[in-house]
Formats: sequence, C-alpha cells, structure tokens
Amino acid sequence: MLIRLENLQKTYFTGEVETPVLHDIDLCIDKGEFVSIMGPSGSGKSTLLHIIGLLDDPTGGEYLLYDKHIGKYTKKQLAGIRNENMGFVFQSFNLLKRTSVYDNVKLPLMYSHIKETEWKTRIDTAIESVGLAHRAHHHPNSLSGGERQRVAIARALVTGPDIIFADEPTGNLDSKTGKMIMDILYDLNTKGGHTVILITHEHDTARYAQRIVQLLDGVVKKDTKVTKRNTSNSKLSK
Repeated sequence: MLIRLENLQKTYFTGEVETPVLHDIDLCIDKGEFVSIMGPSGSGKSTLLHIIGLLDDPTGGEYLLYDKHIGKYTKKQLAGIRNENMGFVFQSFNLLKRTSVYDNVKLPLMYSHIKETEWKTRIDTAIESVGLAHRAHHHPNSLSGGERQRVAIARALVTGPDIIFADEPTGNLDSKTGKMIMDILYDLNTKGGHTVILITHEHDTARYAQRIVQLLDGVVKKDTKVTKRNTSNSKLSK
C-alpha cells in the first residue's frame, strides 16, 4: 500500500482556540491509482492533501507511507521523499516570474540527490512531455494560463515522482484549457503509471479519476469508484 490513513485528525490551535478540521479520516491509496478528493469550501480537502503531501503534520491518528509510519522517518528523509517522490501542481501555478521555463522546471532538481549530469535530459524530457519545448526559454509572463500550468506539471514531473498532487489545477483556466490539463494528468496516470491525487470541486474534472472521495466537515462521507472515467484525447504526452 502506498498511502494508508487511519483515524487521521487535524486540529489548528490559535492561542487557546481549537479549530478541528479533519476527523478520523480512514483512506488507502494504492500505487498507480488516480483519486479525486471533492468537497465544499472548508471541508478540509486541501488540508488533507497537505498532510498526505508532507506539507503539514496531523495532530492525531496514523499516516503510513510506503508501509512505514511517517513518524519513523527523519525530517531529512521526509524532505527527500517530498522533493523526489512527490510532485505538486497548484491552482496559482507558483512559478518564478523572472525565470525561464527551463529554470523553473530545473528548480526541484537543485534540492534533490539526482546527479547534475542527468539534469538537462530530465528537464528537456519533462518540458517536451507537456508540449512546451518551443517555449523552454520564455518567461512565465509571456505564457498563457494553460501554458503556465503545463510548466508547473513539467516541474512536478522532473524528479520522476511516484505521486503527483494537483490542487484545483483547472481553477484559473477556461473549460477548454482545463480539459487539456486534465488530459495530461490522465495520461500521466494511465500511460506513465504515476499515482495522481486531485483536489477539485468540479464533478466533470473529478471523473478523470478511478475513485472519488467526498469530504464534508472534515469527514469522509463517500468513497466511490468511477464506473466510466473521462477519456483522454491529449496528444501532448504521447
């Protein structure tokens, strides 16, 4: 099992005020799965993604990653897993505006243990996989929203991660461009074998996944298999 959560809880503390966000979450995700996490604003879905992605810590329960409790990893080991085994794609792209596409994609490699002699090949391959080889030396400000998100996906891919986290990746895009981004994520799962964990509030987007986990008030209300997934027409990752 790649990811296993048992009775996971998250509470934020501000002075003496406690704000419970997640309550007794039980969730398992296998390697190679595509899982959508849905819920209204404030349901805890982004908090859950941040905990699974090692960007935040739970305050209770168990989180096993690669069949090992995260508490048994050192902080250095967790940072290494986050950098090399996980890739992140966010709604706001989070690109360095004054840095080229090539250098934005290179960034995770600079904090990895991957040999520098491999960097150029990895960067070129990642950029080509999202159809932006012709834009490699442009800056993000000269790109469309869809192109910026494709750069973010290339950056997430460059270390060869097991897991790709996508937090509302189509939220700032029109429907046509959003479909293009989802086609790429679909291909990365079905053809590349990457585990994809998607946060979305859009039902059509969620149906690219094999499973839809629905959160409400910090509790898993439903965990259902998708009987008919959206199909990919993308040529970008072929």
